[in-house]
Amino acid sequence: MSSKIILHTTRRTPGGRAIQITSKILGLDLELKYVDLFKKEQLSEEFLNLNPFHTIPTIVDDGVPVYESHAILVYLVSKYAKDDALYPKDLISQARIQAWFHFDSGVLFPRLRGAMSTVYHLGMKEIPRDRLEAIEQAYELFEEALRGDYLVGDSLTLADISVTTCLMSLNGALPLCESKYPKANAYLERMESVIPYYKELVADPVEETKAFLKQKKEEIN
Repeated sequence: MSSKIILHTTRRTPGGRAIQITSKILGLDLELKYVDLFKKEQLSEEFLNLNPFHTIPTIVDDGVPVYESHAILVYLVSKYAKDDALYPKDLISQARIQAWFHFDSGVLFPRLRGAMSTVYHLGMKEIPRDRLEAIEQAYELFEEALRGDYLVGDSLTLADISVTTCLMSLNGALPLCESKYPKANAYLERMESVIPYYKELVADPVEETKAFLKQKKEEIN
């Protein structure tokens, strides 16, 4: 009997939560190991031996480390899924999912990291205007790019899981205005009904982020 897959992550990391959701869909049992970024545990020799890029999430499956959230998602589905629903085998669907992965890692997540780092690491009492404007630009691009009920095809895929967790994290920093972004808000409402464990792994961490930002602002004031 193989050992559990170990997931190194944090509670608020969008990519880590996307992996947890996907693992639950696949019926996989994860062992969670939270990495304290404030203590720089990701720079420890033990962690660097797993992932030389010292990023989270990182998994260890049968002793083999796999890192970068999108690579992990494809790996898990390719190895453990009973069908290709989450990552269809046809190349067009895969290319479109990969395109959304790049939007996630190249547009959404850098804005999330750029905004939250000002409070987490720089000690600012609130997120600077330029960082919030950058998030607005991401929202505008997402609103324009939406074409249907799902990001790829007509059912839930890895693209939806990955983008939703990051988009909702951004929503914790800057609420997604319903009047300005009706399609994006409708999309997230739809995902709430189709993504399993949405409250636990998507909505609740966003509320924790909002509470953290409020607490830090009050501490500084």
